[in-house]
Amino acid sequence: MITVSAHGQKQVIVLSLRSSFYAMRILPDGQVVHLGSGPAAGPLGISGVEQYTDPNYVWDEGCRQYEYPTYGDTAYHRVALKVRFPKALGAAATDDATILPVSDLRLRYQRHEIRTDAQPALVPQHNQPARKASVKRETLVLHLQDIAYDFHVRLFYRLTEEHDVIERWVEVENKTGDAVDVAQMDFAAVHFPPGQYELTRAAGSWAREFIPVRQALLQGETVLAQRGLNTGHAVNPFYLVAEQGRAIEEAGPVYFGALAFSGNWALTFDVMLTDATRVFGGYEPTEFGMVLQPGEVHRTPAFVLGFSGEGHGGASRRLHSFARDYVLPGYKEGACRPVLYNSWEATYFKLSLEGQTKLARAAAAMGVELFCMDDGWFGGRRDDHAGLGDWVVSPDIFPTGLKPLIDEVKALGMRFGLWVEPEMVNPNSDLFRAHPDWVLHYPGRPRTEMRFQQLLDFGRPEVVEHLFNQLDTLLRTYEISFFKWDMNRVATEPGSVAGRGIWRAHVAGLYAIMDRLRKAHPGLEIQSCSGGGGRVDLGIMGRTDQVWASDNTDAFDRTFIEDGFSLAYPPRVMESWVTHEKNHQTTRIIPLDVRFDVAMRGALGIGTNIDKLTEEELGAYKRKIAFYKKIRPIVQNGDLYRLATTYEGKMQSSAAVSVWQTVTADRARSVYSIVVLYQLAGHYVPTYRLRGLEAAAVYRVTDEQEKELGRYSGGQLMGLGMPGDQRFGGAGCAMRSRTLLLERI
Repeated sequence: MITVSAHGQKQVIVLSLRSSFYAMRILPDGQVVHLGSGPAAGPLGISGVEQYTDPNYVWDEGCRQYEYPTYGDTAYHRVALKVRFPKALGAAATDDATILPVSDLRLRYQRHEIRTDAQPALVPQHNQPARKASVKRETLVLHLQDIAYDFHVRLFYRLTEEHDVIERWVEVENKTGDAVDVAQMDFAAVHFPPGQYELTRAAGSWAREFIPVRQALLQGETVLAQRGLNTGHAVNPFYLVAEQGRAIEEAGPVYFGALAFSGNWALTFDVMLTDATRVFGGYEPTEFGMVLQPGEVHRTPAFVLGFSGEGHGGASRRLHSFARDYVLPGYKEGACRPVLYNSWEATYFKLSLEGQTKLARAAAAMGVELFCMDDGWFGGRRDDHAGLGDWVVSPDIFPTGLKPLIDEVKALGMRFGLWVEPEMVNPNSDLFRAHPDWVLHYPGRPRTEMRFQQLLDFGRPEVVEHLFNQLDTLLRTYEISFFKWDMNRVATEPGSVAGRGIWRAHVAGLYAIMDRLRKAHPGLEIQSCSGGGGRVDLGIMGRTDQVWASDNTDAFDRTFIEDGFSLAYPPRVMESWVTHEKNHQTTRIIPLDVRFDVAMRGALGIGTNIDKLTEEELGAYKRKIAFYKKIRPIVQNGDLYRLATTYEGKMQSSAAVSVWQTVTADRARSVYSIVVLYQLAGHYVPTYRLRGLEAAAVYRVTDEQEKELGRYSGGQLMGLGMPGDQRFGGAGCAMRSRTLLLERI
């Protein structure tokens, strides 16, 4: 609910959500300042908000909590927007012309409106919208203008009340008659109440993505950023912020945020000299280079932010439910992601119709629903040195095309998918030989190759159109219902016909191809992959059904990765594979039970060379897949409680344990998953109290073989924990796990 009150020269605006609020004030001179945000038991009255400290009382004028700080009102603190006007106005135009351009922007309130049709930039345009995309949500729009130049800025605040989420974005319009240089631009600036804060975020690298880090926010700037044209492996564009020592997993106030953008982004946490703390989120400013021509408008993607009074877990659940309801394409209540088989680790580049057919038959026999053939099916792609860019079926591998394989896959009751990497090209390819100028490069300078490949220039409309046509032809020729969309290198020499605008043009082109394909082929589903978890964010999730969290399929490492992934993103989208007993990435040997229990926390996939499994192993796979299908409506659509995590335990001397519990909205069913990574002899695994159950109800607990382990009241489970955790699997120190189903009776 949006409430606006005007009392003389004071105007207060309050945004009220389910259990939180956000408030701002318009000062007499038109400046818009932040008043506060945080918990609220119900709609917060204007009179209560007006009792906040007078925003005019500041130690330093530059420290005022401007709702959207600009370089002009302050020049010596971090700002959200900086522009350069090429000439002065009025009498000032006769002054010393060497003092140009004018880097001074002072925005003042003109008016506001409340809309229900507002959309941020780069919103998916396809015919499989998110579950609640048709819901009319209120959006506050503040219209601001510079004090002299005809330059306009509009601030947008869209409310999703049930999830305590506000989406913020900015629109700038140049009506000056001259080109205006935009040097820096954030989607929003977010102020936190006074206090000492700590930041929880993701860090890592290839094969080690989403490792949670918790750090104090100290005076100065803490910058998280990515500059490679993908979302990034080392950092990810989300945060959880809490006052130091005040929030734990299921209690305490936590502020959260995430960017819906897959390009070069930055989150800058700024602790000022007054100890005021704020975060700026938006475009990464290096080589930003936006020029607004006269009459041109630019709108940013969204900065999703909110508040939870139920700790880090409450923040995660709000982000999860928001993504399920308003971001993920084609999501329907109760619908589930299929069990997938991917042939990569079974065959690598050694593809053949006979070999893939053999794998497909084994996959179908164990209950797989979606068969995806990985790299090597196209052009001259017999290894990673050649073929990227030539998205035509190789007659050397499939002389009669893909139809025989697809027909076999369909007859086995499965759908068919392919691996693609459309943004890349090998110099050894027909595409590169025909169009060597189509790659990102600077004339006369070296063209760096990573993995023997280069990036195509999406600043060229003809490149984007060519790729769409190639993929569209594939989909029209064959019954392909799934793309595993990969991107295996970052940008190095970003020379483009689009100039410095390539940082935005690449993302816009990528999104446009995906959106057009989904619109033309309504049954198409896409998985986002970028050398593992390098492109995971709310922007790409708007047009992809699942994401690849990491190339590392080792269940030990994956437990850390999944704990961190779940901080911001719902398990439903987290594709997780069961692979070989001796892992291909780490060579660690891990029991089958553990490999399945870790993978069953998300969207289950199989990546093993299954045609070489024994009959006993095949039977185990079949049994576990059947169990997963029984629990996946809960795992993929329920509310997640992290009862214990690897990052909280920090590999203590006694044990490292991860415990997830997922509960349906009606509290009738729950899945309990415990993974013991490490335990010293002589130490017990702690008991973890369950959450989200109905205290007076009785729950029947069964394992994957439908063996009843007991019947317990919700109160007992929430007060004492799951019986048997300390003893299950014996008293040894090896990795072990179990997944249990709870059903109310």
